[in-house]
Parts: sequence; structure tokens; C-alpha cells
Amino acid sequence: AHKGVGKTALACQILKRLKGFGAIKTTVSKENISVTSKNEATGVPGKDTALLKGAGAEKVVLVSSPRKDLDWALKVALGMVSECKGVIIEGTSVLDYIKPDVAILIKAKGKRMKESAKRALKKVDLVISSDEFDEAVRFVKEKMK
Repeated sequence: AHKGVGKTALACQILKRLKGFGAIKTTVSKENISVTSKNEATGVPGKDTALLKGAGAEKVVLVSSPRKDLDWALKVALGMVSECKGVIIEGTSVLDYIKPDVAILIKAKGKRMKESAKRALKKVDLVISSDEFDEAVRFVKEKMK
């Protein structure tokens, strides 16, 4: 989904209600692979990872990887949060590599859908707009029972 559509805001709302969950923030980069939970990367005030931590994530992992290496980087990140009760992953590209218990796509009003989001449409459980967060939170809580 597009930048600014509310992915982190929704993840934070869910994390506030699901105790013991970790979070993985993914970004597709051009070159370097980075998978880290170090505070200098995940604790920068105002950044998505710090917001996820502030919402109650047990552990936050930041993944930055070219698309071709995302499968490997995601496996490393999942290993880093394996002690958590569950994990919230922010990023639609990961749906090319994993089948989560619940997948939600937030559609941006008035914007063309990214290719990764188009591919994800067949794999998601719920498609919402940014004003439907309460419905999404209820949906996730029900699925995680």
C-alpha cells in the first residue's frame, strides 16, 4: 500500500490490543540487505518502528532488502521474533513469500494501486480504507482467538 495510507497506524492499533506480539517493518530497497532489531535503527522517535514499539510490540525488526532477497531477509526477521506470541508484518511484498493467518490491505483513496498491492489482492482476507480501522482491529482479534 502507498506511503501515508495508515499501515503503521493500523498496526499500532492492533498491537495495543494483542499483548506479546512482535512487529516486522519491511521496505524494499535497491541494494543493501539489512535485518535489525537494534535500538539505533528501530528506536528513532517518529519513525514507524518506534511507533510500533510504543504501541506495545514485544520486539521490532526492521527489514530493508531488494525484492530478490526479501524471502531470505524475512526468514531471518521471523526467526528474530520467534519467541513472540505472534507477529504483525507491515508490507505487502511479503505475501509473495508467506501465508499469514490474517492479511489486510489498506487501499489509498484516489491513488493507483501499486503492483505489489495488486498481486496481494488475491491473498488478503480484508481490504479496507483508512477510515475502517475499527473493523479491521475487530477482524484480527476474532481471527487470533
